[in-house]
Amino acid sequence: MLLSRADRFGDLQLQGPPFDLGHSAYDRMFSAADVLPSAGPPNVQPVWESYTHEAALPPPAAGVQLLVSSATVSVVDTGQDWLELSLQAAIDTPSLLEVAAAVEVACWCTNDHNMHAVERSEWLVGSDSALARSFDAAIQKITRWLTTGPREPDAWRDRAGLPGPSD
Repeated sequence: MLLSRADRFGDLQLQGPPFDLGHSAYDRMFSAADVLPSAGPPNVQPVWESYTHEAALPPPAAGVQLLVSSATVSVVDTGQDWLELSLQAAIDTPSLLEVAAAVEVACWCTNDHNMHAVERSEWLVGSDSALARSFDAAIQKITRWLTTGPREPDAWRDRAGLPGPSD
């Protein structure tokens, strides 16, 4: 697997969707992605990643997805606690991608799970136009969380009934 990172979606080399990505779909995704940096607080910028997988990879096991691209917006990171908003596009089946937007917080459970997705929306897509629509919907979700959601991980954990660092 080859990983590439960029500050802008438009600087990524997207490879791996199980269908052709036409120019109009890519342009729509690019326009949607450009909204993210201005939606959040100052100095909170998304980090974009794309993943290139070997063509000869065997199909993933049931329930395992191969990431095609992702974006992470780190809202809070104290080194011990964090709150991130994420967007992922992953191969779900040989002909479908799953696009997902999530709010993720650090885990403070007795058994460390590393993180919990405390809110998540997902879309299964099988065409470039459906990918563009779902990508746009995921960006809108993340933008809404950035502009209206709590900016502290404890508030999200409380909503989900998860323990916090002081519990």
